[in-house]
Amino acid sequence: MRANIEQTRPARVPVIATQPARPFLARTLHPDTASSQRSRSRVVWAGVIAAIFLSLPIVLPVGAYGWLRLSRTVAPGVRVGEIPVGGMRLGQAIEALDQSWNQELVMTAVDTADAGRIWTVRPAQFGLAVDAAGSAEQAYAFAREGSLPSSIWGMVKAFSNGWEIKPIVTFDPDVARVGLESLSETTYIPAADAQLGLAAGEVTATYAQWGRQLDIDSSLALIAADPDAILLRYGFVPLVTIPLPPAIEEVAQAANEAERLLSAGPTLRAYDPVIDEWLEFTPSREQASAWLQIHRDGSGLSVEVDEEAVGPYIASLQTTVGEERTLDLQAATAALLAGLRGEKVEPLRVQYLPRYYVVTPQDTLISISFKVGIPYWQWLEVNPDVKARGLRVGESITIPPRDSMLELPVVEGKRIVISISEQHMWLQEGGEVIIEHIISTGIPNSPTMPGIFQVKSRYVNAYASKWDLYMPHFLGIYHATPNLLNGIHGLPSLSNGARLWENILGSPASYGCVILDLEAAEHLFTWAEDGVIVEIRA
Repeated sequence: MRANIEQTRPARVPVIATQPARPFLARTLHPDTASSQRSRSRVVWAGVIAAIFLSLPIVLPVGAYGWLRLSRTVAPGVRVGEIPVGGMRLGQAIEALDQSWNQELVMTAVDTADAGRIWTVRPAQFGLAVDAAGSAEQAYAFAREGSLPSSIWGMVKAFSNGWEIKPIVTFDPDVARVGLESLSETTYIPAADAQLGLAAGEVTATYAQWGRQLDIDSSLALIAADPDAILLRYGFVPLVTIPLPPAIEEVAQAANEAERLLSAGPTLRAYDPVIDEWLEFTPSREQASAWLQIHRDGSGLSVEVDEEAVGPYIASLQTTVGEERTLDLQAATAALLAGLRGEKVEPLRVQYLPRYYVVTPQDTLISISFKVGIPYWQWLEVNPDVKARGLRVGESITIPPRDSMLELPVVEGKRIVISISEQHMWLQEGGEVIIEHIISTGIPNSPTMPGIFQVKSRYVNAYASKWDLYMPHFLGIYHATPNLLNGIHGLPSLSNGARLWENILGSPASYGCVILDLEAAEHLFTWAEDGVIVEIRA
C-alpha cells in the first residue's frame, strides 16, 4: 500500500535538505538567542509604560476638565478672596460666600483722629456687602470660558497654586448713612469744661477736655470713595470725627485768685477799751472758702467774695466776745473783705450792749452811778419814767453800755489808770507802765466817780468860778452833771495866787477832779492827747 502512495507523489527536492530539523519548543533554542528575545520584550513594555506616563499630562487634565464640565462644580483651588470655594457647586459657593462675608465677618471701626478709639461693627451696618451670587458665578465661570487649552491651563494652575477671584463689593450709601447715624451716639465724646472747686479750704482745678463728634458726611464720603479697599484691603471702617472745644478751657487764673484769697489769712483785730483787751479772729481756709463764689465769666471763670456769706462768720464771733460785748457787723465784714483783698485792715472797736440794774432799798441816783460807772443824769435819759417819778425798789432800769462815755476815737497804746483807793495814777504805753504818780481824788461829799472815760478836752489853765479856782493843765474827762466837768489837772490856785493842797497829795482833797503836782500835770497834758482812755477804779 505504501508503495502505491509513494509512486503517485511528484518527486521534489527539499529546500533545506542539508540542515537538520529543529524542534518547536523554545527551550531547545540556543541560550544566546533566548536572552535576546527577553530584552526585546522588556523594551516593548518599557515603551508602553513610558508612553502611558508621557500621555498623563495630557490625559489627566483633559479628563479632569471633562469631569469639571460634567460635575458642575467650581474648579479645585479657586477661592473668592480668602474663602475657598473649589469643588463646591454654585449654590454651595453662594451660601459659603454670603455666610463668610455678609453674616459672619466682623470689622473694626476706627476713629481716624485717634487710633485708640475703636468699635466692633459689621460691614452691613455701613452698606458694605459682597455680592455672593455674582462672586460665586465668577468663580464658577473660571476655567469654563475661553479656549479648551486656556481653560485646561487655568484649571491646572488653580489646582497647583490656587486661584483667587476678587469678590464683588457692593455699597449702599443710604444704609451707610443710617449706620453712621446710629453710631454717632456711641462715638460721641462731650466736651468737658475746666472746673474749679472749693472744698474744705482747698482749691481743686480740673483741666478742660475736648470732645469729639462723628462727622457723618465726611465719614460717608470716605467710605464711598473706595468701598472695595475698605472691605477687602484695609479691613476696617474709617470714621471721621471733629473736635468739640469746651466752653471753659482755662481756669488757672481763677484758681490762683482763689488760692490767694484763701491764703490771705486776714486777721480781724478788735480792741476793747473798757478792759484794755485785744481780740483777734483769723478765719481758717475752710471758713474763708465758704465766702468765695465761682462765676462764669465769658469763656472763663472768676472768683468773687460773697459779702453776705461773711455775715454768719461775724455773727458766730458773738459767742466768743461775751453776752455784754458785740462787734459791728458791717465794720467787721468790711475789715475782713479788705484783708482778703490784701489791703490794710483797720482795727475794730469792741462795742458794749445796754445793761439792766435792779434797784435796791439802799440805792440812790448817785450810788447807782458809782456802781455802774455812768453819771446819773446820763442813765436817767434812757429811763424817762424813773426821771419823772424817781426810783422804785425792785424795778429794773436800763443802764447805758459801759463804753457809752467814750465819745471820741480811742487812742490805742496809751492809757491812764487811776486808783481811788490807792490814790495813785499809772501811765501805760504799749501795755507797760511808764510813769507812776501820787494823786488826790474827790472828797467824800464830792467824790470822784469810777468808770471808763477818756480825755475829751484840754485847757492850759481852766477856771472854776464856783470855787474861784485856777486849774493848770486841765484835761476834761467826764461831766458829773450836765454843767460840771470833772478832769485831771495840776495843783489848783485861788485867784489871789494861793496854791491849794500841795502838802496833802495822796489823800482825797478835790471836789471831784484828780489832782497831780504841777510838773506831772504838765507832762500828762503833753503826753495824753484827746481820746486817750482814762480808767478810774474804786
